[in-house]
Amino acid sequence: MSDLYEVEEHLDPLDPFQSTCFLGFTITMTSREKYNAYRRAWWAKSLGEHLTESRVFLPRDAHDWVVRFAAEVEERIPFVLGKLVVAQITGVEEKAQSEPLVPAQQQDEAAEKTTNAEAISADKLYKLFYVVLASRFPNDTGSTRLRQVGFLAAVAAEIAAGRKPTASSIANCTDNHVSQITGLAKTLKDRGVIDVRNAPSVRKGKAAKIFSIRPDALEAVHAAHLEVTGQVIDDITPP
Repeated sequence: MSDLYEVEEHLDPLDPFQSTCFLGFTITMTSREKYNAYRRAWWAKSLGEHLTESRVFLPRDAHDWVVRFAAEVEERIPFVLGKLVVAQITGVEEKAQSEPLVPAQQQDEAAEKTTNAEAISADKLYKLFYVVLASRFPNDTGSTRLRQVGFLAAVAAEIAAGRKPTASSIANCTDNHVSQITGLAKTLKDRGVIDVRNAPSVRKGKAAKIFSIRPDALEAVHAAHLEVTGQVIDDITPP
């Protein structure tokens, strides 16, 4: 370590110090420089190993409240803000653990409905695929219809395997993003093809959305198509 760094490491930022570049000269800091040096030294000492710096943007009235509160408890503002954030995080976590987003009774009922829901027959599912491919909803492309059929096939496969299909489970098995799956699910739900029910998730307090294909999906998609386009869907089902 050079002499310069040794001097800087041990100096008091508020006191004059000897110049290592110009021997015999004493460097005296201005008030602003003293304040900045003091602030840097305090900041470095206060952070330590277990803390990290994070900037916060506050409305002016909230900032005024923090200043008053810091003065009352005789603590510096950065520490006060940190404690307020930690307290809020702790409160949110405790609330999530003690109060599930979906009440337990509602979760049990939803799970029971999903388990007992009448499944679409294999013959109807086969026909549903071709109906979706033959449909011509506005803004749907050929690629969109293929993705819709793929989604329905994934849901049917999960149910056949005894599992409850969710956006996450289908996203995992298709190596897709969850948002892509939820987008497909919303479209097909709006057309009456699938049901989406809340049910307990692996994570406590969080509600998973379970997909199921409606037994009347064929009739529903025909009705939705006629209402939106004014036309019936061509029958392209192979004989």
